[in-house]
Amino acid sequence: MVTPIRPMLSPTALSGARALSPVTLMTTLLIASGGTMVALRIYAGVTAPEIDPAELRKAAAAFRRLADDLDGPERPARTDRAGGVAELADDAAASVWNNNGGESVDTFARLYIGRVMGFPSAFAKDCRVIAAGCDAYAGLVEAVRKQLAELDKAIVQLLWLVCFQPFTTALYGVAQAMAAAQMARLVRLAQVLKAVFGLNVGRVLQICLPGYVLTTLNYAAVDGAAYATGALGLDALSDAANGQPVRSPGENAEEFGEIVAGNTGYILGYDVAKLGLPGPATRGSEMVARLIGSGFGYTPVKSALDEDDDQVMTTPEEWASKIEGHGLRALIFPPGWKFGR
Repeated sequence: MVTPIRPMLSPTALSGARALSPVTLMTTLLIASGGTMVALRIYAGVTAPEIDPAELRKAAAAFRRLADDLDGPERPARTDRAGGVAELADDAAASVWNNNGGESVDTFARLYIGRVMGFPSAFAKDCRVIAAGCDAYAGLVEAVRKQLAELDKAIVQLLWLVCFQPFTTALYGVAQAMAAAQMARLVRLAQVLKAVFGLNVGRVLQICLPGYVLTTLNYAAVDGAAYATGALGLDALSDAANGQPVRSPGENAEEFGEIVAGNTGYILGYDVAKLGLPGPATRGSEMVARLIGSGFGYTPVKSALDEDDDQVMTTPEEWASKIEGHGLRALIFPPGWKFGR
């Protein structure tokens, strides 16, 4: 697993970022990431040439068949002859000198035994060595491509995490509008219930379902769905571009649900962290709140739902990635940043 480099987010760097607009910082990040991905493509062209591992394995199988035809199928600690072409030729040659005599037969026997008899077995061994080399090279190409695909996906997901901030800011406004409409419907329902049953439930509804709760629930739903859609879509594009297998619809649906649930944990963790941090908000406190929400909210929830993940709490490698992603997010987008600003 590749460990991302931790960004150096010193107070000087954070304060210096105030002089640059989010658009300028985002453009710089996109250019740097795009240059890194181009460099990866160049590196891939050198270390993982455009050769199909499946064709290499077909060649390996052909060399093994040739070796088997010559010397018989390879078996561990084989002591008997396996019935290859070489054995048939040896038997035929032996019948010549066993059933005949003379100087010519003796010369043929010496020539065959000295120059011909050992060649098929040696050639068969060489064929098997070539086959093993083809298989090994195919595995190397696949391993390099897989590693490059993982690096490519890490860069793309980092960009998505940072670039999602404008969307999440806008979606929070959508969630607030949805919550206001829902509260209005609940108040009307309460008025009807009071008129019919004489129950004063309006106050109860406002206490049990305050604006924050409705806004958070709506925000978790729309924000999580939007983030999961982008993350899974970018993963699929990256896998396809690098010749890697793409998740099935069922696997995508399962991962979608885990991301939405994890994002809900992130939102709650972020809000709780903000309550405990002194104001006014700064880029540093914003980064701390996001790290708490991600490290103690998103990852534990998502890992708990992932049956293949035995590690629930955030690992050091994941913390390094979060510092990089949320650090850049806090660096580019200051507290109070509004969409379109």
